[in-house]
Amino acid sequence: MAFKTVKLTTDDTVSILELPVWNLDEWEKAIGADCTEHVKTQLMLDLFGEMVVMIVDESGLCKRLPKNRVASYLYGCGCPVAGDVIFGILDGPDITPPTSAESLMQTLKFNFRFLKERTVT
Repeated sequence: MAFKTVKLTTDDTVSILELPVWNLDEWEKAIGADCTEHVKTQLMLDLFGEMVVMIVDESGLCKRLPKNRVASYLYGCGCPVAGDVIFGILDGPDITPPTSAESLMQTLKFNFRFLKERTVT
């Protein structure tokens, strides 16, 4: 069973990503991170209507990764997010895969019309 999420890259590309297992190791592999953190904001709650979190590379800025303009906007605190991100849902103390990765991606594409969609095989 694969777990679907949405990946948002620094080149303004959005895609559905299937992970074989939903765990920290797979999150880190998916975005090329050695240490991740999850970010939740009121802006994301308002936009998606549920407690969506971004899973980001905690060391992205230190590694001088390119800035992710949509993720930085969603973070909303004036501090940029560097590197690719994926999304999850905060469910109590757990982070679960998005309820509907397709719906989450469509919301991103509607609100950030410059995003390009990439088909991942």
